[in-house]
Amino acid sequence: MAVIRNKFALPLLVLALTTIGIAQTDGASKVYRDGGSWVEETTGTIPASRFIKIHTNAGSVSVTGGQQSNITYTIRKRVSASSEDGARRAFENLRVIASRQGDAAYFGGEGGANWHRGSVEFNINTPRSVELIKAKTDGGSLQFSHLNGRVDAESGGGNVNLDDISGNVTTSTGGGGITVGSVNADLGLRTGGGEVHISSVGGRLNTSTGGGNVYLENAKHDVIIETGGGNISVQSVGGDLRGSTGGGNIEVGSVAGTMDVETGGGSIRLTGGGTGPIKAQTGSGSIHCFKVTHSVRAETGAGGITAEFMTMNGKFSDSTLDTGVGDIVVYLPSDLKVSIHASIDVATGKDAIRSELPGIRIQSEGADYGPREMFAEGNLNGGGPMLKLHTSTGKIQFIALKK
Repeated sequence: MAVIRNKFALPLLVLALTTIGIAQTDGASKVYRDGGSWVEETTGTIPASRFIKIHTNAGSVSVTGGQQSNITYTIRKRVSASSEDGARRAFENLRVIASRQGDAAYFGGEGGANWHRGSVEFNINTPRSVELIKAKTDGGSLQFSHLNGRVDAESGGGNVNLDDISGNVTTSTGGGGITVGSVNADLGLRTGGGEVHISSVGGRLNTSTGGGNVYLENAKHDVIIETGGGNISVQSVGGDLRGSTGGGNIEVGSVAGTMDVETGGGSIRLTGGGTGPIKAQTGSGSIHCFKVTHSVRAETGAGGITAEFMTMNGKFSDSTLDTGVGDIVVYLPSDLKVSIHASIDVATGKDAIRSELPGIRIQSEGADYGPREMFAEGNLNGGGPMLKLHTSTGKIQFIALKK
């Protein structure tokens, strides 16, 4: 990696505008009117390189891989001006470079003090086999697609789009949204506050946002998702899942490994079950866990809990459902070997605990009228791992799961 860093050490500030079209590049420029703006467009070709670096303080970056032998590029500067002469003077406030040294191709744009009136776009087409792309823009958008190598990209605040990338990807933006089609390796994403949409990840996923929602369709390995306050929606995870949000809702489909999700105040809904243990915690929302095949530890400060346990085939282990203020509803298969212990601190009514399953004994302590403690215990099918249920003021119901 030291060799790569040395190749990328060339300072952009010492590279002049005349770099384009001279020596290592074959390029041409033109100026034309486009609506209310003037555009300076530079196109050119660079021999194929193992590495590509792009650094601009005033523009967006797009890199697309394809079946081609060289690197081709189109760089567009765009300004608003009353005349072509005025536009040409404005273009001089942004220096751009396109060059090649050794195994690396370099693209850059350095805007002067007056360049805040304009924009620049770097559109680069490269052989798909490029090994590494390293890009940084102070505020523009980033887009990468159809690439075999690794991508390392950073934007000060623009949107990021990724699709059809085979190598590892690490990208961040100060506040823009991130959209991912498919990345077939490890993926690391960070945004200061934008939404994150991900279709497919072939490796491990680690993503965080300061406050936006996160949507994931499919990840084949372990997943970590963090958001300061947005919702989390996950369809399928092939490994372990860890997700947290400061206050949003969490909805999860199937997870092959362990599941550990937490929200400061939203609801949690787990619909697809999983082969590993489940831990779900919320400060005040409800928790719904369906198709559970291992174990659940669910806790909420003020919401209801619903859990559906499937036939475990020996995988069931100790589980706990606990709520401060809310009802608990449990669906149990008739052949599950489990020991039950349920309690209500302040129960109202004689039917605060109800059961459709034989073998669960219900009793209470306190006066015949008014609030009192209630308990339920039983060993179903001879007993087994412990299932503990507790609510301070709600009701508890055991329902036989119909096959």
